Amino acid sequence: MVEIGVVVTWLRSRLLDSRRNAHDEGASIVETVVIIAAFVAAAIVIVAILVSKATEAANNVTVQ
Repeated sequence: MVEIGVVVTWLRSRLLDSRRNAHDEGASIVETVVIIAAFVAAAIVIVAILVSKATEAANNVTVQ
């Protein structure tokens, strides 16, 4: 999970840098869209991992 934190921190810093140094508005929008898409992809992966772990835990429950 540390790797995800590093990636999120890097993406946030890239987003802030792009906003501070935005000379070309079109390039800034494209870069922002790419960064948001990366965040969405990371969120989907995290949710998939959590659902997988929850499903596995639910399948391992024994009922008496």
